Formats: sequence, structure tokens, C-alpha cells
Amino acid sequence: MENERSTAARRRAQAVASAMRVFADQGLTTSAVQQIADEIGVSQPYVFRLFGSKQALFLACLDELVERVCVVFRAAAAASPADPLLAMGEGFRDLVSDGVVSGLWLQACAAARRDEVVARRCRSALAEVLAQADTLTRAGSGELAGFLADGSLVMLLQALGMDLSGGTRAAVDSLRMERTSA
Repeated sequence: MENERSTAARRRAQAVASAMRVFADQGLTTSAVQQIADEIGVSQPYVFRLFGSKQALFLACLDELVERVCVVFRAAAAASPADPLLAMGEGFRDLVSDGVVSGLWLQACAAARRDEVVARRCRSALAEVLAQADTLTRAGSGELAGFLADGSLVMLLQALGMDLSGGTRAAVDSLRMERTSA
């Protein structure tokens, strides 16, 4: 029985990792649980047995997203106690660089417009990430709002395929130049 639970827990983690990528690219309503099942080598009914529904799988992905962000924040703050907010921002940019976290978050926000369960989970996710940033930095509300805005901008620019290697300001300057040359 313990081996079966271990296998189910391992399959559940594999399904979440796969689903994060699939949902990031295809969204909740058009993504195929079959694609997730195929990636991890199980049947579609087994995925549903693990989670109960596609929405529950999506919510598990949001929980994993929050966990990943909080892990990055804790590591960055520990590595740079003199300026944890700056380090956390740099860590966050690295985290979203592959498009999975930003794509999943943007899909979640889109789904939240019509699904109150997803909206509640998104609000809870933001609250948890902000609480973690507050705990690690003791920044004020204004600083935290700016930090959240910068993170949102990073995800938006990343989703649009902007080069962020020079930072967000350089990417914004690039957009400004694109507008003036058009």
C-alpha cells in the first residue's frame, strides 16, 4: 500500500509539472489532459483519478507556482540580506525566463475572469507571495506594490517575447523605440 501511495504521489508531481507547461501554452479550456497523460506515461482516466477534475489539476499547478516563487524568494533573500527585494526580483526574472510560470499565471488570470474558484486561488496566490515578500524584506506597502508591479511587467514582457537580458527598463525602451519607428 505504501508503494502505491508513493507511486501516486510521484505521478501527481509529474502530472503537475507537465500540466504547468501544457496549461501555460494552451490554457485551461483548450488544454488536453490526454497530452499530460501521454507525457507522463499514464492514461487520461488515471490523471482524473489523481486530481478529480481538470480544474483541480489546474489549481494544483497554481499551488506549485506559488511554491516555486516562494522558494526563489527565500533563497534570494538569504543570499542577499542587504538588499533582499532586489535579489528576489532577479531570482523571479530567472524563474519566469522559460515561460512556464508567466504563461501559467496569465492563463490563470484569464480563467479567473469567468471562474470564481480560480479567481479565489489567484487572489490567495498573490496574498501568499506578498506575505512571503513582506516577511523576507519588511518592505512597506508602496515598495511591495512596486515589486508586484515590476514582477507583473516582467511576466508580460516575457510572454510577449521581449529580450529581458538588459532588464525591464531596457525592454520598455525597446518598445518605445519600436513605436517611434513604426
